[in-house]
Amino acid sequence: MSTPTEINTTRKFEIREEYRSGPDGLMRVWMSSPVQGLPVLLIHGYGALIEHWRPVMRAIAGEQTLYALDLYYFGYSARPAGRPSRERWAAQAAALIRNTIGRPAVVVGHSMGGVVSAQLARAYPELVHALVLVNSSGAQLQARPLSTFDRFMLDAIGSPLIGEALAGVFGNRWGVRQGLLSAYHRKECVTPELVELFSGPLRRYGAGSYLKVSREFANLVLDLTPGEIKQPTLLIWGAEDRSIPPAH
Repeated sequence: MSTPTEINTTRKFEIREEYRSGPDGLMRVWMSSPVQGLPVLLIHGYGALIEHWRPVMRAIAGEQTLYALDLYYFGYSARPAGRPSRERWAAQAAALIRNTIGRPAVVVGHSMGGVVSAQLARAYPELVHALVLVNSSGAQLQARPLSTFDRFMLDAIGSPLIGEALAGVFGNRWGVRQGLLSAYHRKECVTPELVELFSGPLRRYGAGSYLKVSREFANLVLDLTPGEIKQPTLLIWGAEDRSIPPAH
């Protein structure tokens, strides 16, 4: 696990790590101090963890109060029994806002975290001051066609035996590196340090929880109707997004 506390002497803020009780077990949380500005809650995407937000936290923690959590089944938060779902993760984030943040937050969700953030804004509107969706997954749009390999992998993951075998093959540093290389447009960003960061939870817990989430992808959609989200919402999309290009 990475060092939980970081101090920026230029902007004079501290980021500390705590474990907080949630609706389905303990959740790992980072929070900045001193408390200032608006509270901003950062929600990571599939396979990620709090530390993926480090560049963002370093940039704005001296101006706002930042919070980030490891979603259940990822990072170093609990692996509860039952099926992963956007509703379960939204309830986890809602508990953090109610019990730790204490007031409505600006919620920023990346990739799968965008699905969670949108569900949070819909189910708990009183807890969300504004919404930021960064390359959010789950949009029911015509994205790039799946390659033969991608289709094979999705079918294999759903197989009771083949899925477990694939988790064993890819649930290591080599598999982590291949996954990051396929996701990152700038390959130079896939450093040994980044691979190690993503590999840590796999060494501790194994790849079973990641496989569990993968099998629920079909249910992790943004099935929203126009006007359903009432909070101010900002969409941020990378020009080289491979999953859902901006043109879609």
